[in-house]
Amino acid sequence: MYAQPMLSYTDPQGDLYVSDSGRLVHLEHMPIRSIQYAANSIAYLDNDGELNYYARHKQQILDVTNPSFYSNTDYYLYYANGGSFSVYDGKERRYLGYIQNHPYAFGDSLAAIHDFSGYFYVYEQGMLIELEQQPVLRVTAGDNTLAYINHIGQFRVYLHGEQMDVDSYAPIAFQAAANTVAYIDNYNYLKVLWNGEITELTHFAQINCLSTIINDEPELANYCNGPVVVNVESGLPVFKTGDELVAYIDDEENFYVYSKGVLTKLEDQIPEQYTVIDNLLWYVDGNGFLKAFLNGELHVVETYLPKNIKADKNTLVYTDLDNRLKAFYNGKKMSVSENIIQSFELNNNMVMYSDMPNKYKFFILR
Repeated sequence: MYAQPMLSYTDPQGDLYVSDSGRLVHLEHMPIRSIQYAANSIAYLDNDGELNYYARHKQQILDVTNPSFYSNTDYYLYYANGGSFSVYDGKERRYLGYIQNHPYAFGDSLAAIHDFSGYFYVYEQGMLIELEQQPVLRVTAGDNTLAYINHIGQFRVYLHGEQMDVDSYAPIAFQAAANTVAYIDNYNYLKVLWNGEITELTHFAQINCLSTIINDEPELANYCNGPVVVNVESGLPVFKTGDELVAYIDDEENFYVYSKGVLTKLEDQIPEQYTVIDNLLWYVDGNGFLKAFLNGELHVVETYLPKNIKADKNTLVYTDLDNRLKAFYNGKKMSVSENIIQSFELNNNMVMYSDMPNKYKFFILR
């Protein structure tokens, strides 16, 4: 990570400007189609559908037109043309594999793909590493973690260069984040793999799946293709996984967080809503208070629910009751704007906001 994050805006004439290390850089004369921010880069499709990448104070046109998708992460830019999946590291582009017929996934620092023969690989630190010689059934990725179900229903995890056998049977649901995998096993136990160890968190009497159970594969007879929820009416997920933490609701409607090996009971009732972003958990309790759990500590951020909230890594940015902008950053509250704002954006610890039409200000949280 070599520079501060960036944010951009388009002026009334359609010109694109980016704030880069305290200065405004003019990138485009025409309205762009879309844009994605990462820790130290931006990627966007210009007016002609060309994929552009801006980092280290340089703009690069990648000669990729109308990709079927692109995703800009803190380490790599991933994109696809048709079924061809490629990665760009800011210097070189590399073809990774074929995504037309088999599952794939990618995180900040790794990607999982199949080749034309159905071999399953992980791409990490410039290397392709073979994991399976048959196509996998399901795969998901965290920042540096892969979790997948292989062709015979075994549940495996790849982390820090090691492949681990987690369970002989496919889980009902699973999620991955940095250094962390949470899953509901075939017997309805919620478990977490962290620091090389599996910890059992709770048992569910029944599983409420918001989407249809997949049963066309014998190995995935009980697999849930959507969120596992407290109940179908609320649609509130029973667990969410972040970087080295898992938040969940047990059958007694208690709300817990497991963070770096420590289990903490947060509430003895279901939260109104909750969100996990990177290493930050924020939620609204039964009284309508906005709370945040970060670095092992629970904070009451506000005694009301802000109308607009954005989160990224250690940061919450939100509007107060007067529509002024505030932030909760690294465990501390601070004021961002003295005036009423019209809009705002957040990327890592950079905030961009407008308190007048077509006028933008930038604020670095420290």
